[in-house]
This record gives sequence, C-alpha cells and structure tokens, in this order.
Amino acid sequence: MPVQEPAIYRFAECELDVRERRLQVRGQAVTLTPKVFDALVLLVEHAGHAVSNGELTAALWPNGDVDESNLAMHIQRIRDALGGDEGESRLIETLPTPGYRFIAPVQKLTQATPLPESTSVAPAIAPGATPTNDAGTNARRRDAGGETGRRRTPPAAASSSNASKPHHHLPSIRLGDQLRLLGIAVVLLALLGGEYWWSHSRNAQPAYIPDANAIAIVDFNNLSGDAKDAWLGPALAPMLATELAADGKLHALPEERVRAARTGLPAPDADGYSSKNLATLRQRLGAHYILSGGYSVSGGADAPQLRVDITVQDAGTDSIVASVTRTGAESALPALVAGLGADLRAHLGEAPASPTVLKQLAAAQPPDADAARHMGLALQALAQHAAARARDELLQAVAKAPSYAPAHLALSRAWSQLGYHANASAAVKQAAQHAAGLSRELQLQISAQQAALEGDAGKVIELRSDLVQLCPDNPEYRLRWINTLIVTARYDSAARALAQARKLPALASDPRLELATAKLASKRGDPGGAVAHARLALTQAQTRAAPGLIAEAELQLGIALGNDAKAEASLRSAIDGFNHVGDPQGEAQAWQSLGQLQGWRDQPAAARASYQHALVLYQGMHDLDGESAVYDSLSQVSWRAGDRDGTVTALKQALAIARETGDEARQARALTGLATATSDDSASDAAAGMYREAIQLDQKAGEDAQFAFAQASYADLLRMRGQFDQAEAMCKQAQATEGKLAAGERKLRADFVCTQIQLDRGDVAGADAALRTLVTRALAGKDAFDAANARSVLGQIAMGRGQWVEARAALQLALDGWAALKEKPGEATAAALLAVCAQALHDTKARDQLAAQARSMRAGINARAEVFQLDVALAELQGASGQREPSLAALDKLAADASQRQWPGLAFEARLAALRVLEHGSDHAAIRSARAALLADARHAGFGWVVQRATAAPQHASGRQTVPPEPARP
Repeated sequence: MPVQEPAIYRFAECELDVRERRLQVRGQAVTLTPKVFDALVLLVEHAGHAVSNGELTAALWPNGDVDESNLAMHIQRIRDALGGDEGESRLIETLPTPGYRFIAPVQKLTQATPLPESTSVAPAIAPGATPTNDAGTNARRRDAGGETGRRRTPPAAASSSNASKPHHHLPSIRLGDQLRLLGIAVVLLALLGGEYWWSHSRNAQPAYIPDANAIAIVDFNNLSGDAKDAWLGPALAPMLATELAADGKLHALPEERVRAARTGLPAPDADGYSSKNLATLRQRLGAHYILSGGYSVSGGADAPQLRVDITVQDAGTDSIVASVTRTGAESALPALVAGLGADLRAHLGEAPASPTVLKQLAAAQPPDADAARHMGLALQALAQHAAARARDELLQAVAKAPSYAPAHLALSRAWSQLGYHANASAAVKQAAQHAAGLSRELQLQISAQQAALEGDAGKVIELRSDLVQLCPDNPEYRLRWINTLIVTARYDSAARALAQARKLPALASDPRLELATAKLASKRGDPGGAVAHARLALTQAQTRAAPGLIAEAELQLGIALGNDAKAEASLRSAIDGFNHVGDPQGEAQAWQSLGQLQGWRDQPAAARASYQHALVLYQGMHDLDGESAVYDSLSQVSWRAGDRDGTVTALKQALAIARETGDEARQARALTGLATATSDDSASDAAAGMYREAIQLDQKAGEDAQFAFAQASYADLLRMRGQFDQAEAMCKQAQATEGKLAAGERKLRADFVCTQIQLDRGDVAGADAALRTLVTRALAGKDAFDAANARSVLGQIAMGRGQWVEARAALQLALDGWAALKEKPGEATAAALLAVCAQALHDTKARDQLAAQARSMRAGINARAEVFQLDVALAELQGASGQREPSLAALDKLAADASQRQWPGLAFEARLAALRVLEHGSDHAAIRSARAALLADARHAGFGWVVQRATAAPQHASGRQTVPPEPARP
C-alpha cells in the first residue's frame, strides 16, 4: 500500500515543500522557525477557508498556555517571509472572527519541479550599519532590609560593575545576574548549545588564507524528485563528513556555518557550483573544498536501488578535484557511503585507511539505512534549531540501534537544546557506555559533553584542549576551547590560546577570532578594547560578505557598545541579519540584548516588546532554556520598574518551566525570586516556605553561590518578621557558605543582611562602621548596587541621629546610584528621604522639588515593602506642611497595614514618623502617650534602633530640642 506523501504547494512565486520543510520565495530559500513553518502549512492547506485563532493555537500549542500575541507575531513572520506588506495584502487576510485566511491561488503537487534558479547573491548587511548592544547585567535590589534599606530583587542577584552604565555580557545560556550565582555548572551548559562568541588578531590582515583542510558539504539534490526519498540528502552529508575526517586531517565545516554561507545562492548543478558562486562560498567560508552532489532512487519499493553522484571542487582554482559515482541497494547505505568515502579520500590524496581506522569509521556510522534516515533528519533538524523534531527522530534511532553511541550523543544535544538537562545527561552517559569502538576524537567529544552536563569546568577545558592537540588543524575545536576558557573565567589561558590561534593560517583574519577577543576584553572590564575588536570583526565579516558572521559581529558590537547611542542600531542589524540567514537562536538572543538595553534606558514597554519577540522565537524552537531566560529578564525589568505583579507573573512561568524539566537549580532560583517578590506583599508563611524549599534544592544541587543567596534572603525575611535570633543564625550560615566560594564568586549579600540585623537590634555604631566598609568593598568591586544600598542605610542612620547634613550627602550619593541603575523604587525612596532632610534643613524649595519627584515616581510603582519608607516619608512631609491630621491618619494606616503583613519593623517606622509629626505640635500628653506605647512595643519586640530613636529628643538643623527626652531606663 503506497504511503501518502506530504504535498508540495506553489503559490505567488513561492514553493512550500512540506516533507523537506523547505520554503522558496522567488527562487531563494527562506528559513522559518518550526512553529512559523507549521502555521504557514496549516494556512496553505486550508487555502480559501477561514482558520480561527483557536484552531491555529490548538494546532501549534496543543498544551495551551500561549498568549494570542504570539500567534500574531507568527503570522507577521510569515508575511515578512512571503513579501512584507505586499504579502499581507496578497496572501493572508486578517479576519474579524478573529482568524486568518490564505487567499492566494495554491497549486498542489506530488513532485517538486524546481523554480527558475536565481544566481544573485543576497545582499550582505550594509557595511555602514551601526552596531548593537546585548544583555546587560541586571543590577537588582540587594536586601539592605525593610525599613532602612532596599530589599534584594527577586529575579536576579546582580551587581553592576559601573554606576553609570550597565555591564553587558554576551548571551550564552541566557545568564542574568542571579544566574551568575549558580556557579560554573550552569555556565558550562552554555557550551552545549549555540555559542555566539568568536574572536581575533590585534592587527587586521588584508586577506585571509583558506583552510587547506576544510571541506564544506553543501547540498545533495534529490534528482528523482520523489518526496519519500528526501531523507537521503540529510543522511548522506554527516555520513560523508565522518568518512572524510577518517585520519583527522580533513574536517567538514559545521552545517550551521554552511547553511548561513549558502544564503541567497542557488543549488549547484550536476558539475557543482558556477565560478561566481564558488568564489562566494570560498569568500564566506574560507574552505578549500566544496562538496556537492545528487542522488536518485530507482527500482521497486521492495528493493530500491540508490545512485549517488558527488563532485568536489577546489574553491581556489575553480577546478573539479573529484567526481565520484556509486550505485547500490538503498538498504546497504552504510556500505555504499564507505565506498564513496574511500574513493573521495583517494582523489584528495589521502592514504588508504588502516584496518583500525576502518573499524572506527564503521562504529561511527549508522548500522543500517533506517538508523541513517533518523540520524540524518535529526542532525538536519538540530542545525535548523528544531530540537524537538531532532529528539523525536533520535529516540527512534536509539530504539532501533541501542548501542549506536553517536545517536545517544546527538540525543543528548537535542535534550540540552530543549532545556532538559537531566535527560541530556542520561543520554550522554549512554553514549559513553557504547563509545569503546569509536575514534579518539569522537570519544573526546562525548566525554566533553558529559563533563559539561556534570558541571566539571576543569574537565571540559582539559578535554577540549585534548581535541585541539589531537586535531591541531581543525579551527572549530580551537575556537570552542577558547570559548570555554572565556566562559569559565580562565582569562589568562584564553589570551594565550588566542595568541596561538592567530599563528594559524586557517584563522588568519577570521572574524570569529576578533569576536572572541572582544568577548574576552569585555569580561576583563575593557569596554574600549571590546568595541575595537568587535568593529574589526564586523569589517572582516563584511569583507567576506558572510551574512551569518556579519550578524554575529553586529550582536557582539552591540554588546560591547553597552549604553552607547549606536548600540540599538547594531542590535537591530543583528536581528535582521540572523533572520536573513534563518538563525532563530541568534535572532532571539539579539532581541534579548535589545530588551536589556531598553530596560537600562528606562523604556520598560519597549523592553517587554523585545522580550516578547525573543519568547516567540524560543517557543518556536521549543527552547525551554531560552523561554526561562526571557521570563527571568521580564521579571527583572518589572522589578526595577517597581512592578511586583509583573515580576511574580514572570517568575511563576520560569518556575513552571523548571519543574517541567526537573532542573533543581533553576527551580531554586525561581523560588528564591518568587519568595522575595511575595514577601514584598507580605512576610508570609508561604514566602518562608518558598525560601526553605529553594535552600533545600540549592543544597541538593550543590549550587553554593545560589545556596548562600537563598540563605541570606531567607534571613532577611526572618528579620522583616522580627525573628532576630533565627535571622541571625541563618545569616551566619549564609556567611559560612559564602566563605567557601572562590573570591570572584563572593557577594556582599550575606554581610549586608547581617549588618541590617545588627542595626535593628540596636548596635548602631557597629552597623554604621560595617556599612562604611561595605561601601568601600562595593566600590572596589564596581558594585554600584550595593554601594547605593549601603549609602541609603547610612543616610537613614544619620537621619535617626539628627545629622541632617551628613544624611543629605549620603542619600544624594544613593539617589545618584539608583538613578544610574534605573532602580525606580530606590530612586524614589531616596528622593523622599532627601525631601525630609531638606525640610529639617529649612530648604523648602529642595523639599518641594524632591517630594514632587518622589510622588511622580511612586505613581508607577505597585511594590509595597520596597517603597514603604517612601510612603512613610511622603506622609510625614504632609504633616510638616501643616496637614497634621491627614498625615497622622495616613501613618496610622501604614502602621496597621505593615503589622497585618507581618512587617513589625516597618510598622515601627510608620509609628516613629507619626511621633515626629506629633512632636511638631503642642499636645505633650499625646506625644508622651505615643512614645510610651512605641517604646514598650519596640522593647518587647527587640527593635533596639527603634527604641533609641524614640527615646532621644528629635534634633532639627538648629539643634533645638522640641520635647524633653524620656529619662534613660536602667
């Protein structure tokens, strides 16, 4: 019974091949993300009929939980691919139902008849395009503590390296500031997927030398045109790549690079590429050889015969160096490929493979045609960022060939790209168990993958170094090794490795070396060097007219430019470039970088829109790591803007993903953030339970940096609840955990919380000294957040002592720090406190300006504990301006609300402010009554700093006491 074949559709100068998942528009290949492609197929299959939003979302997202705006973005991407505005009007109609209708005439075929070839090369990104910026470190609120400091931000524990400009980092596994606390294990996961980095030579070289040992396997034409045979092309390419690398000298370029370089080029004919197109490939790839070919299947369905024709061209001389044909049974595909490999190696001047090498080749190849089909389709899907499709093919491959190690290795990579790292670890262990007969090169690849998933940074570095030593002429291994050194902070080793790489002819003037040097410079705190190297990389990529490399260079340049005015233009160029070459991973990361930049520029709406673009792309790739990173970023931009509700929503999504994938470290991170955001509404048992669960998960996962952060955050919650003994014990545990970390991983979080507890209990002199030390440490570490936070607390201590000039100086520095960090709650609170200082110093003009600034900013903030001191200050200022009764009513309401939310310290702050308002009047009986009640409650609760301030008579700028202080108690 014949198998029903997926159709090929033609419409409006377009051809849509469902089987091969290929779209051509006016003869040019156009790459779509998997879900966008599926949406187009659904519309085309129902051409002329309405397809509702519900039908589309049910088909594309069967599990639900998708925002309708995602669907609209997918439709817009289809329209862009088919012709932009013209495509919108000619092809897809938007219906009011709501829904869409494909309105162009559609022709359905069973065999592909090629569209007329175009020999034009797609234009490279404009050489003059300005560069872009990337994901910056997300400086979050560190918990200085409820009533006198800023609380730590839930989504990320970040420290800014510069008070005036965000420190940007290249997106790998999408790491925000809190993610950096997870330690090296999570960082290493970045090395398992796409690695957008690369790099340099100090002086640009006018020309480059092609890699004499590199071969680009470009295309295999399905000459019979039968859709059921389309799998052979994806199967032949990796099998031949394995054959050609038999002796470790020749190496096939990664398919991702080749796909990007082919952008805008037609398929080769039977004799390979034309001189013009061959020169273009050579220029873009720097490969010595270009391999192309075709295949056809004949005979009956029960015993099909396969013919494969291969042409290898010398990209430099435009000559054919090999023309090989083999015919055999399709079922004997591995043997046929082995024969092709031997023929090609002979034509390329390689010695015949030894018996040992032949055995290793046999072990590396699929055992039969069926396994080859699944492997080929899976590897093609991985290169196209369709990891879910790859996983499904590979699960079938390992079921049919359970001892075939390369299938388990590829499955590990697919699981990793999807975000299921436990599954990825299990798969690579299976690969290792069956790796005995493989070559040393493939065994090292398996071991490196396993070490990365286990978080063993040293082992990954060692194994990638071994790969470089084993295959010294393969630039890909060297570049990955360099990237590993940079990501794992082995900066000196990375610099030495880069110096060695510059001596290799194959890497001469390679933009990827410049990009790696730019990344290294950025990591070492040299923004000027990062920009210079990124610009040189862009120039080199433009010289090569390589669209994929141009997009990578634009992205890195945007990262390096930081908050420069040209950063956004460069990021948008990167977005367009990645879209042009069909790289949704790079495009998503560029959108994330743009969102980070917009967040730092105080454009939260624009940032959210950019993150939404990235989210759609990650969802299209089923990339849960990417989705989680976007939700982290959304939580951060919401928290900085004072939007607690938006923060909670994003963190709940991140937690759901972590629980789905079973990632304990990510669960802990999301729970810690969610607990902090929840405690901003109430220091509830639920928030405490989240912290405890996060601590257990971090301890189980061995994430010491995040473990210390969760412990310190929980200590602060206990402090907010007035449980000082428990808070102090937990804070000391956090300090002990911090002490186990390497110097570069240590943060000020635990020390800050412990200092806050010290202050609350009444050791004001000790807390003051500790805070001044923290400011010094923060400035030395370029930690603008902690410096601003410590200065805020120091300013409030000076206010409590009546030292208004000193308070104003400290708070002004804090205000400047928060403003540079775009931390609206901190900035607004500092402005309100400065207004109180101005009132005490009789500077009514400054008071009114600062109070107006604070009120204006407060209107856009829905956080509570984060800005409680702001609300108290504004209410107190109301009393100072003569509105005594409304002021007291507002402060009484704040105190009652704080008590209900289990914030006794904040309630005492409101009551202290009410006492100060009363002291401006003449009702001494009311003043003494309020003070007595406050002192009794504060002493009972152990809030010594509150007792000291309530006991002392208030000091104004003149030094005049308004009410006699309470007699000192023994």
